[in-house]
Amino acid sequence: MTKHRHRGRTAVLITLICALVLVSLLPDSLGHADSGDLSNSMFRIGLHHGANALQSVKVSYHGRVQFFTPDIVGGQNVLFEDDGVNWQIHREAIKLEVGPLESSFLAEQTLARWPQEVSPVYIVREPEGFYVIGGQFFSVEQAWLSIPFLTSVSIPTAQVRGNMSLVTVNALSLGEAVMLRDWLLASLLRARLHYDGSWKVVVGTSTDAAGVSMLREKLSQLAPEVIWGISQPDYRRIEVVRQDGTFLFSYDNLPHTPLRMKILSGVETVMAVEGVRHRGVFEFILSRDNKFIVVSLMDIDDYLKGVVPREVSATWPSESLKAQAVVARTYAYANRGKHAAEGFDICTQSIHCQAYGAVERERETTNRAVDETRGIVLFFNGRPASTYYHSDGGGHTENVENVWSAPTPYLVGVSDPYGVMAGSTQSSWQIELTQQQMQAIVQHNGGDVGTILNVRTPARYLSGRVAELLLSGTRGSLLYTKQQPRLLNGTSALFALRSTMYTVEVKSTPVIAASAQGQSTLSSLQNAYVATASGVSQLPVAAQYTVRSSSGTSSIDAVPTSFVFNGRGWGHGVGMSQWGAKGMAELGHSYTEILLHYYRGIDIVTTVGR
Repeated sequence: MTKHRHRGRTAVLITLICALVLVSLLPDSLGHADSGDLSNSMFRIGLHHGANALQSVKVSYHGRVQFFTPDIVGGQNVLFEDDGVNWQIHREAIKLEVGPLESSFLAEQTLARWPQEVSPVYIVREPEGFYVIGGQFFSVEQAWLSIPFLTSVSIPTAQVRGNMSLVTVNALSLGEAVMLRDWLLASLLRARLHYDGSWKVVVGTSTDAAGVSMLREKLSQLAPEVIWGISQPDYRRIEVVRQDGTFLFSYDNLPHTPLRMKILSGVETVMAVEGVRHRGVFEFILSRDNKFIVVSLMDIDDYLKGVVPREVSATWPSESLKAQAVVARTYAYANRGKHAAEGFDICTQSIHCQAYGAVERERETTNRAVDETRGIVLFFNGRPASTYYHSDGGGHTENVENVWSAPTPYLVGVSDPYGVMAGSTQSSWQIELTQQQMQAIVQHNGGDVGTILNVRTPARYLSGRVAELLLSGTRGSLLYTKQQPRLLNGTSALFALRSTMYTVEVKSTPVIAASAQGQSTLSSLQNAYVATASGVSQLPVAAQYTVRSSSGTSSIDAVPTSFVFNGRGWGHGVGMSQWGAKGMAELGHSYTEILLHYYRGIDIVTTVGR
């Protein structure tokens, strides 16, 4: 920010006060609302980020759209309006180009053969014809090294497209910039609109200083009244190109003013990003590794309409759908800003936030559940509650401190027989893992007990869930606690257990035991008891047992061949059971009764705006 010197101290003080006021009024593009602030129903939803971030972004809409940036007082600075159908947003870089081609049809054919190694790829219409442009390189040499990828698919005429250009020094209005650009295009020069806080015209795509000098000489003859400066290469500059090849404009990606895109007019109320339709206003942010983070600014209920049908079936009873809508809304408010460091509030992945299925997953029943609970949020001690939920409680939910954190009064285990009543597909399950599979999983997660001789559950919580899982082997023992058997690093689920409500059966070579009562078959000697002259005792863990009898001495191999986990339920077990909510609704309970059952002592609050 440029600072101006004022003569009087009063003027300086007023300037500072105004600056502080403006900072306090920063719009959602610059800051994130407090999680307890329900007056702001707009959320920043991270659609593409992290490993899902994009090299370039494809946006589609049949109607008129507007590109703009937010200003510091919550308004917007309109950049451009367009009636195209498809747009591609990418960053400036050195690239490869093939052309000129006589028609868009030929360009599309080349595009179809373009190798993935030189991506992203798009079509640009220059004065001399159509070009297919691909790749993102930081040097001309790097670009040349990628040409063999094109020749391998019979695209032999590629050239390097540089990013050394000339730019008008003086600021122009958009109308003036368009007139100058069009005149230069008619003069067979590669000209495009550029916005860096004011409108400019950029000319040329040279790869070296000699090309820039030749361009300057030509411009001095064509437009001697225009002052031209060097446009320094900027690999974070954003470019917007229409699918028909029209280069709309480039944007300097100014600090705290990300490029946004919204619908102005048209039949549809949603736009598509990468072929998936979403509600809201789109924002495009370049990450530190030069990929696009795509954020949708949308109302909380527009977001929920994509969440509820992803979390539960839209065919379930309406009261269970309403309960899901309220807990999802509350969860969103309680976790607003969870991804603030990445530029948005919450993501679309269930492993971090909540599952979100966009417009394609919306259904009339779930949309109605969202609408009929509009503004309803669960509160505890004056703030949105942490409304964790899961698929099936397996007969009893769990205290939160037995899963993750410190005790929370409203997140306590409760009886949950309703999932079975509702016909839950997760009411019972079985997973059998071989000796080799168990060893591989343990080693993959940084442990090693050698050959596993026994698996048992020495401690359980009052709910019946496993508190400790003990593995004993030839090289020692390993104790897993709480959720560790389900969710250790290295695999999505350590032993692929759906919940911690389970028992373990150890299998090995069957053993026939004889007693005064007759013969019986044991699946394993691990955890077995034996009667001797000194009494009854549990066999110690061992790979082999020696048996002495009147007929002599023999050895029995006791190494387990597999381990069977028999369980109930699915998920961490904290908060509302989704299948349980369905069962309660089918028994005639209202959504408020469902919520009060699973979240003890919370307040159901109707916020302003319902």
